[in-house]
Amino acid sequence: MLAASGGDAPGAHAALEHLCKGYRPPLYAFARRTGLDRHAAQDAVQGFLARLLEREDIARATPERGRFRAYLIGAFKNFLTSQARAEKAQKRGGGAAAIPIDADGAEGLCAAELIETLSPDKAFDRHWARTVMARALERLRDQHASPAQARIFAKLQPVLADGSRLENAAALASELGTTPGALAAAATRLRRRYRTLLEDEVARTLENPSDLAGELRALREAWL
Repeated sequence: MLAASGGDAPGAHAALEHLCKGYRPPLYAFARRTGLDRHAAQDAVQGFLARLLEREDIARATPERGRFRAYLIGAFKNFLTSQARAEKAQKRGGGAAAIPIDADGAEGLCAAELIETLSPDKAFDRHWARTVMARALERLRDQHASPAQARIFAKLQPVLADGSRLENAAALASELGTTPGALAAAATRLRRRYRTLLEDEVARTLENPSDLAGELRALREAWL
């Protein structure tokens, strides 16, 4: 977050684009839940992110103004209100760098939020949580890329996020050529590493480290 608000500092644009890509699906879910059709939602998110990438507003997301997630959804609401007041939809973004949006892909990613009767804000938070968790899980998968590690990861992945009990541990351990105790230890290590990566993903969106506990609590509440 600090890097993204660094204006012309080295790496600022890449950091900002990383943030935008992470928040694109939650913003799309919010737009759809407000009643916009898929194409209007796609245009709205594209236009908003294009404006953000110009860095005219990103510096306002300071610690004094709160967490980036809260700042972003507030700014997006204002953006949608401004759009609604316009007599005619306009192309937005100008010459700013754009982040392509796959409407079909975005619709699929947000299917659960669109089917359920969630408020726009709840849909945003739910998909934000899903996106953060998916990023952490992908990083964990990349860190266990050897054939042996990948096999164990694939079998244990379903129990990482929810902390549920490992079923049929003895049979699974036999299948993987290990012992139930070793498998349980591997699951514990993966869960701990996953939590560390999850905290890191959330921390990347914060300027003030003291906000981390609150954002992690918000993530858990959004996922319930």
